[in-house]
Amino acid sequence: MKPNALKVLIYATWRDRLLVFDEPDFPEVELQVPGGTVEAGEDVGAAALREFSEETGILPATPLTPLAVHDYRFSKNGTETCHRRHYFHVSLEGKQPTTWLHREMTPFSGGGPILFRFFWLSFDTASTRLGYGMEHGLPLLG
Repeated sequence: MKPNALKVLIYATWRDRLLVFDEPDFPEVELQVPGGTVEAGEDVGAAALREFSEETGILPATPLTPLAVHDYRFSKNGTETCHRRHYFHVSLEGKQPTTWLHREMTPFSGGGPILFRFFWLSFDTASTRLGYGMEHGLPLLG
């Protein structure tokens, strides 16, 4: 199946934790990692850095490392959809807050800003709590 969209997912780690977020205004939305849609003509690596910075408010000091590409298939409203996901890793350094709020000002949905609440989870906990198949690439982190 040809992908309907190109996506990037970023596994940001700090010490022995993974950065995740939820959406306080939409409690039905599952736990996620930063990521988003690659724009037409955009380099995948540039998209990963852009999405990470837009969603978290962080511009990492170290580069994002490509991990893998995976086609994620799902059914939505009775239609089969395929997203080609490019997984990246970034190891954050220095002191990091335990939790923070940040507004995504340019969501893909085209609506208004979306409030994200970021926090850190152990890899084991993240592997059971992440939604939308986002746990797929976690074993690549070692």
